Amino acid sequence: MTRIALIGAGSVVFARNLVADILSHPALADADLRLMDTHPGRLDTARLLAQSIASTLNAPATITATTDRRKAIDGADFVISAIGVGGYEATKIDHLLPAEFGLRQTIGDTLGVGGIFRSLRGIPVLLDICQDMAELCPSALLLNYSNPMATHMLAVARATKIRHAGLCHGVANTARTMRMLVALKDIAPQEIMDHMAMAGDDPRRIEQWNQWYAMGSDPHLSYTCAGINHMAFFLRFESQGQDLYPTLRSLLDKPHLVRMDPVRFEVMRHFGWFMTETSAHSSEYLPWFLKNDAEIERMHLKVSSYLQTCQRQDQSYQAMHDALVAGRPVIEKPYCLSVEYASRILNAMVTNEPYVFNGNVHNRGGALISNLPGDSCVEVPCVADAGGIHPTTIGELPPQCAGMIRTNINVQDLVVRGLLEGDRRYITQAAMLDPNTASQLTLPAIASLVDRMFEAQKQWLPASLQG
Repeated sequence: MTRIALIGAGSVVFARNLVADILSHPALADADLRLMDTHPGRLDTARLLAQSIASTLNAPATITATTDRRKAIDGADFVISAIGVGGYEATKIDHLLPAEFGLRQTIGDTLGVGGIFRSLRGIPVLLDICQDMAELCPSALLLNYSNPMATHMLAVARATKIRHAGLCHGVANTARTMRMLVALKDIAPQEIMDHMAMAGDDPRRIEQWNQWYAMGSDPHLSYTCAGINHMAFFLRFESQGQDLYPTLRSLLDKPHLVRMDPVRFEVMRHFGWFMTETSAHSSEYLPWFLKNDAEIERMHLKVSSYLQTCQRQDQSYQAMHDALVAGRPVIEKPYCLSVEYASRILNAMVTNEPYVFNGNVHNRGGALISNLPGDSCVEVPCVADAGGIHPTTIGELPPQCAGMIRTNINVQDLVVRGLLEGDRRYITQAAMLDPNTASQLTLPAIASLVDRMFEAQKQWLPASLQG
């Protein structure tokens, strides 16, 4: 029996995929699944969810739910963390307070002022989890899903000896998006423009997008992608031995297709390679796209769009809760594994059947990506098997790609230093070096904003950074 602790199980929409994926593997179907969350109501929903999934899949799993983190972790083989400290209340501050200073953000969960303060809220809790693991399950593997991914994993690498890797579906989703775009190369421009003109929640738009996205499913797709989380570059992109990059680059001459992913096409136009994450994400990791209204309009961006995403997630949570209370199943049979890596990694380690994925791990002195800082978190292809997780060596990234990435690593490094050393100056300096923030605000304005953020979020921040 494999013992799996899911910390932050109250993220029920995400937990649905994770639990269903895990229990779909025969080697994991009888898992001892421990669900933990600090919110009793959401935890109870997660328990109902896991029980419903186990019933639908006829999986003989043992399912327990607890608000006691140490009880969940005790003796675990795997600990999966999906914590979100401060929830929607803190996320609103991440967006609305910087907006008072004129700072534009889109997602705010990875870099920038929003990403920095999400790090300050989440990393101390993750390090507490690691401390519990060191005492109660020292040989267990920690798999982290919380953003900002790079800062969380860098802090774990610098401060603990826990085995760990960070997981994100951005590489897999981007690969499928790229393949879809190639498949759409001959589509009529008006069909794309009509689609884009519909409201985002229009059922016709959703149905059309799902049909197009299905065209990105290619069992012969092969690629190499490396960099950092949310800014990794596809260095090779092939299907059945055919290089798809020439076709992808030819789409730069098709404005209707560029419109589907404008920021990432713009980056590829000038720097040569397609990157993760979405255009909304990518716009705030770079200094060019959110600095003025004209560019925001040209790139079809929506400021603070993540707040609406959070609201939709809450609606999805409520719909799932209602379905569970009514006794309706929340997954369909036959169940198809989601895009998430976690269950496949667990299965590989339990069965010794190797699985290849992109993971977020320490750069090991530059052994993985030689032209990025050695003491940083990188996202590279990894192999999971019974021996653990084995990152692969990439060597040098194209220098222009490495240059963009280093501007983000500068921020990540200072945030983690500030947290581990209890030095608020590093936090302020991290914001000053952030590409998007620096493109919009002066140094005094950034310093004032950071001070205001510390005051507004003090209830979620560690004592070492107070005052």
